[in-house]
Amino acid sequence: MSALPRFGDFDRNHAVGHLWLAIWRISYKVAPCDGVRGVALGMAGPAITLDLRFRVVRPEQEIFIVFPGQNYALYSYFVTNQRIFPELPGLDLLPKIRMAQQPDLDAKLLRARALNVWHSGGRKDDTRPSRQLSDYRNRRAPKWLPQTRGVLMGFFDRAKKGDLVVVPPSSIFEKVLIGELLDDNFEEATLPELWERDAVPTRRVRWLATPLRGECSVELQRRFPSPNAVRILDREARGEIYSLAYGSYSIEDSFTSKFDVTSADFNTIDDYRLQQLFNSIAALSELSETGQADAQKTVSKTTSWDDIIAFLTDPNYIPDLAVDISSPGTVILTCRKAVPFVAQALLALTILGADVVWTAAQAQQITIQNTQAPPNDACTADVAKEVLEQLTMMGYARWQLMCKQAEALRASTGLKEQSTVKQAPDVKAATPVGQDKSKK
Repeated sequence: MSALPRFGDFDRNHAVGHLWLAIWRISYKVAPCDGVRGVALGMAGPAITLDLRFRVVRPEQEIFIVFPGQNYALYSYFVTNQRIFPELPGLDLLPKIRMAQQPDLDAKLLRARALNVWHSGGRKDDTRPSRQLSDYRNRRAPKWLPQTRGVLMGFFDRAKKGDLVVVPPSSIFEKVLIGELLDDNFEEATLPELWERDAVPTRRVRWLATPLRGECSVELQRRFPSPNAVRILDREARGEIYSLAYGSYSIEDSFTSKFDVTSADFNTIDDYRLQQLFNSIAALSELSETGQADAQKTVSKTTSWDDIIAFLTDPNYIPDLAVDISSPGTVILTCRKAVPFVAQALLALTILGADVVWTAAQAQQITIQNTQAPPNDACTADVAKEVLEQLTMMGYARWQLMCKQAEALRASTGLKEQSTVKQAPDVKAATPVGQDKSKK
């Protein structure tokens, strides 16, 4: 993915940033910056790459619960082969043709069912089923045939590339498989342990998350048992799957970020620091996006985080916070604006320290990308632009305070965001003004 934005040119009284995204150029003016005197000016900072790591979910994307065969017999094969498939060997389907248009589909299903029963029953010679399709064409349709036809359509017609699949295990101590379908077409594969040379149509999948079944919510676990091998998960339960699969994601006008917490203890001070940090970023987002120039000037001179939070008045910018502290636990931040994405990005930058980030920002050495989004993603561009604007609005002194606050939260709770950050290995950190490099 091509590099997105770099921090704009700075002087003592004005800051302008230029954000490039493919062929689009977005120029924007940000608040006066009065905090630069904390870091030596004019020196080249270390190059920093910030990966936002959030997924933009298509509104039409579906989530399917896929049952791993009778008695969970296919579960381990789903894991090791990174594929899902029905217990229907020897189907011999025609490629790139929908199931309803497959010739002799009912006869093929009858044969596949007979082959599966024979393989799973010990492969006795005297019960070997015929492989001649003509032997199945005129048979009376059993009661299970319509349901099995529906299973086949679920696997190969209804589920599309990019859709998510959820495979439940048999025990709460085993892992739920959550993955993404990699293509629209099926591939024939042989699994000798199951069906010898009888091939089965499969769908390739990339497993994204494997939480223990017991770690999933009771509401989600209640949806796992089903008489159908393939069925769509209702929308009320999808948020949990999106968080597990992507960590951070947006869908239409909803933005969600998951923060991991490793400490089993989460006290009122931790809660206060966390909410203060999130609400401050939300307030700066409101000021940045609504263009309140006078308020932005006030922010640059304000000494209290609570004074900044007082600017947070639009309900669309006020995030919802859900805290589940176990070991490990999660903090879920949801908002109608992209506040959660900006928050996780700024928290990632605090890992490098105030001086390193601020100096790199002035030297235009911060590159922001999103490896979880397609090229030219507009949401990625907007978030990247806002991250840089908020750094400017805070000024160096307040950015230092945010870094200290984030460091305290990490030390106390093990807080970890989805965004990642790295810097070039061959550069040195910035030196604060007044400190001699030669002295330790």
